[in-house]
Order: sequence, then structure tokens, then C-alpha cells
Amino acid sequence: METQSPPQLLKVYLVEDSEIIRQRLHQLLGSIATIQIVGEAEDAGPALEGIDATHAEVAVIDMQLAHSSGLTVLRGLANRAPQVIAIVLTNYATPEFKRECLAAGAQYFFDKTNEFDLVRQTLRNIATAKISPGPCRGASITASMIRV
Repeated sequence: METQSPPQLLKVYLVEDSEIIRQRLHQLLGSIATIQIVGEAEDAGPALEGIDATHAEVAVIDMQLAHSSGLTVLRGLANRAPQVIAIVLTNYATPEFKRECLAAGAQYFFDKTNEFDLVRQTLRNIATAKISPGPCRGASITASMIRV
């Protein structure tokens, strides 16, 4: 008799300097059974170290951090961990800033003001793609595999 192992949870790391926003993200994402928040940081250096240490698959990144910028995190991920899906959630949602973030390695870009729910839906889609049966099962998930 074959037994199935439980699905692996999608490992998400939060990079946000505001405790209130981190709490909101925990509440918003905590209801998704296929997601595990594996860590959080307020600044770029600890964020990159934490993402490496936890083997996070997705990073939700604010652009305004305690002593640095989310662009530093994006560039660090592009060099150190390009397999990590980077989701930017920012109050600086101008077209120019979006282009700069995408060029630095972000796969998704959302406005904090009115797109919080899109972050939740995007993470749900990524988690579903990770655990869905088929040729991708158990494989690393990339942004190109996700339909938002």
C-alpha cells in the first residue's frame, strides 16, 4: 500500500521594517494552509542571511527598510539565490520604480495601498503550483510557472 507524504509548505520570508505591516502579512498569509512564514527581517543584510538559512522559496520585500533598500535585497538575491521568487510590496508604486525593481530581479510588484490581496492570491497560486500533481511536483518553482 502506497502512502503519500504530506505536501511541502511554500517557505516565505518577509522583508519589512514595519512591525504593523509584518503582523498584517502574518494574518493575511497565515490562513493559507500551504504557506509557512519561515522568517522575517527589517534590513537587507539580515534578510539575505535569513533567506539563505531558511531556504526560503519566496521573499516578500518592502523597498523602504530600516537602514537600506529593498533594491539591495533584490540585487543580493539575483546574485546569491536567483531561484527565490521576489515579490515587492511597496508604497512607492510608480512606473519608474516598478521598472527598476523588475530590472533588479523582482518577479512581482504590488502597491501596498490597494494590492495586499494580490500578494495573498499570488502566494496561493505559487503554493498550489508547487504541490499540484504533474511534471513540476517536487521541483523548484519559478515565476514563469505561475499564472496570476
